[in-house]
Amino acid sequence: MYALQEILNFNGFVKETPEYNFDNRERIFKFLLIANNQILKGDSNYKKEGYEQLGNDFFEFFMFRELHHNQYNECSNSINVFYKSLFLLHKIENHHIFSNHFKNYLIWYYKVENADVFLKNIFWAYIKSYDETLKLRYLNVLKSELDTIKVLDAFSADREFKVLEKDNLEVFDFSRIKKSPLFKGKMKDEKDTIGYLILDDGFFLEKAYSLLINDFWFDYLKPNEICTRKDWGSFIGTDFYEPFLCEIFMESFSNTPEIIFRSTDELKFKIEGRPIEYADFYIREKQNITLIEAKSSYLAIINGYKTVSTIDDFRKLNLEEFYDDYGLVQLVSKTIKKFHLYKNHITDDKFNSNRKVQLYPILIVNDPIFSSSLALFVFKRKFNELLEKEGINKKAKEHNIKDLCIMNVSHLQDMEQSLIDKKNNFFKILDTYLLMSNYNNKANFNRYNFLRTFDHVLHAKIKEGLIANRIKDLKWLQE
Repeated sequence: MYALQEILNFNGFVKETPEYNFDNRERIFKFLLIANNQILKGDSNYKKEGYEQLGNDFFEFFMFRELHHNQYNECSNSINVFYKSLFLLHKIENHHIFSNHFKNYLIWYYKVENADVFLKNIFWAYIKSYDETLKLRYLNVLKSELDTIKVLDAFSADREFKVLEKDNLEVFDFSRIKKSPLFKGKMKDEKDTIGYLILDDGFFLEKAYSLLINDFWFDYLKPNEICTRKDWGSFIGTDFYEPFLCEIFMESFSNTPEIIFRSTDELKFKIEGRPIEYADFYIREKQNITLIEAKSSYLAIINGYKTVSTIDDFRKLNLEEFYDDYGLVQLVSKTIKKFHLYKNHITDDKFNSNRKVQLYPILIVNDPIFSSSLALFVFKRKFNELLEKEGINKKAKEHNIKDLCIMNVSHLQDMEQSLIDKKNNFFKILDTYLLMSNYNNKANFNRYNFLRTFDHVLHAKIKEGLIANRIKDLKWLQE
């Protein structure tokens, strides 16, 4: 991806197709070696920085220091991403404020009338794009498929971008490829198709999801002063993300009546006249209880978290704000700390509140950065520090607090059918993950197994059905 961006940024770049011969193959190989060397240049200061001065902060520093290398390593099932995208698009399309603006945006930017046309054209173009012989994806679209061409032309538009210095870590945000993840081939009159090269599969899929959230904000809502960034973020969290997670949970537990599920509005109550928003989700089976905070936001490039190169860069970060923004502070200081204060206000008639409970604290994140091995260990350790700061004992007479678990929304999608079919139990999956990633288990020090993510337990426990039947049948795309 770095090499592709370098090519697109080169002033002398032309869209001609040179003869592919031995000499050019050698030149391409040398160019890739140079690009690889440039990527690794930023690591040259590892030997001279003196990391021993960081002490217990080393892992935290390392998480931020390596974000630019690892932020796009996570991947999701494409069908699940498309379903998630359609859910988002319909929420925007049916919103009392954003509906007309979104329609105007689609017409202006993509030259299509509505969200269904937009997504269906992306979906079918992608599904037909894989070449079994070449083992890569490219798009060949009939010239008669006008709506598809309109959308893909927007995805491949050549836009002006400031070319950054090579030592600027913002280079690794790949803004140019995010904006235009396709490259349109030269049209030939004698052919009845138009070809597009997919520069990055992940960015192409996310153009109808996470990148669309940003595009709609920066290209339309913000310049037209429709709302504030806070308003837009609140909509994504409250009107889309939480209902989407709720739908997955409701489906997952639909055949398991012994599991009690409560969400958002059901966890709002008044105590002494004061409104309390306790947690996003509550799941109970016997005395096992998950307390969940859901965070829909993505880590932005502008606040310095993605561009940490030196210890000085790290020291400038506002880490208190960081952990607050991504739900950890709230999970500890309210959801966990006040459980025994609020537990009898939760509508759950069969819960024996006098018996000891096993509490499973969970963050469900939208940004895959936070469910990666880089972040998990740091967040777990910070979670324990915050518990200690609040004077909360993990093991007490009335409760046993498990280690923090961080899931991505894609993990819930992957688990859904397995839970519906009762091939797996939600709490047993959590227990397996906690066992596999337990830092205090010396066996997990082998190959740094304590850094294992939720992906590892899903690979171990779920062998099939990673796409729920209700999504696999594609009826949602045809409605």
